[in-house]
Amino acid sequence: MHTKQSRSAISLIEILVVIAVLGVLAAFVAPNVGGWNCRQEVRNDFERVNDFMQTVRTEAVNRNRTMKVVFNSGGRILMAFEGNKPNASQSCNGSRFTWLGHPRKKEIMDYHIKTGITNYPRSICFKSDGSATSASYVIGKQCSGKNRQYKAQIFGATGFIEKLKFNITSNKWDEL
Repeated sequence: MHTKQSRSAISLIEILVVIAVLGVLAAFVAPNVGGWNCRQEVRNDFERVNDFMQTVRTEAVNRNRTMKVVFNSGGRILMAFEGNKPNASQSCNGSRFTWLGHPRKKEIMDYHIKTGITNYPRSICFKSDGSATSASYVIGKQCSGKNRQYKAQIFGATGFIEKLKFNITSNKWDEL
């Protein structure tokens, strides 16, 4: 009596072929993942800076005080300050502001970002009536050989923050 045996083992050659195919796929995927991570880091920093700005603006209205955001010289740290006078009468250029990131207070934490901010003003003030210093800033970085940039435009009369993304193809700023 002769019985048929089924083959259930995998040969060494089959394993090596699968490993080689996976290696080729990884070689194509790895550079794209690195570029995606870079683009996502720029986008995340942009959104977090805008969230920080919006928080300071909201606090200015809630506290009935002028609030100031100051950029450090490298454009990677933002600090929040509260004006000492109530209502919108305090000048942004004045020196009577209290730092809100003080280790004992920590009302609004200083914000550190990975991506550099360019074309930024030294400071932006948000008044208790919702208005702000007219300003703009750009956050960008080279990712996979392409310059990824996001821009925020703050309108003085309303304090509204418009968000834009640089379109590499059309060479123009598009709304987000």
